[in-house]
Order: sequence, then structure tokens, then C-alpha cells
Amino acid sequence: MSAARFTSSGFDDLDRQLARLAQGLPEATVRQALREGAALIVEEARRLVPYATGNLHDSIAVTDDRDARLYGKVKGSGFSVYVGPVGSTEDGDAFYAQFIEFGTRYMGAQPFMRPALASKRPDAERLILSRLGASVLAAAK
Repeated sequence: MSAARFTSSGFDDLDRQLARLAQGLPEATVRQALREGAALIVEEARRLVPYATGNLHDSIAVTDDRDARLYGKVKGSGFSVYVGPVGSTEDGDAFYAQFIEFGTRYMGAQPFMRPALASKRPDAERLILSRLGASVLAAAK
């Protein structure tokens, strides 16, 4: 009976690459990918929002979770972004966004955020995964 002999090489390099991946992606890379995906939703929400003075339109933005905590919009830890009306615009606060989105007993709803999220979420998820995947592949090299 003959014996088979196997040799292997390159595992040290693989170990180094896996160690880099285990450290995770840089925070800035993850945040950038999230912001790019969220920008698709912002664009659609701005297209759908009723336009009177432009205050509400101009207030729709992507905000890092760190900034959104100031508005009480995001709780918890991890990476996330807030998409929607934030802060004040030059001409005034868009506090009335919720009344436009959901309506009141005196006026009907004119949703813009929920339809924007529903229609652009798959595109945003694909973009985010693509950006993060590219970063993982780059880190593996």
C-alpha cells in the first residue's frame, strides 16, 4: 500500500486575514455604508412629501445615531442612522411632520416617510450590504 503525502502552505497568511476580519470593520466604514443606504430613503421621502413652504422637505435628512440621540430618536447601542425630519430649518421647526404623516382628526394623512421606507428599503439594504461586502473583501486581502 502506498502512502500519500500532503503539504500545505499559506495558512499563516489566512490566519492573519481572519484575525483582521475578526476585529470588525472600522466604525467609519459601517457608518458611511448606512448613510449611503439611508440617503436613498431621504431622496424618496423628499420626493413624496407635500411641499408648501419647503420647511418639512428641507428637514428630512440622515442623522447618525449619535446625533439623533439628541433629538430622542434613537435609543440603545450599536450602529444605526435616523432618517426623517430633524432639528430646525432656517425658516422654522418642522414639528408638524407627524401631523402630515399620520393626519389629525381635522385633516387626512399624507404619508411620505412610510411609503419612502417601504419602496426604497430593499435598494438601501442592497447598497449597504454591497458597501460592507466590498470592505470585507478589501480587509481580507
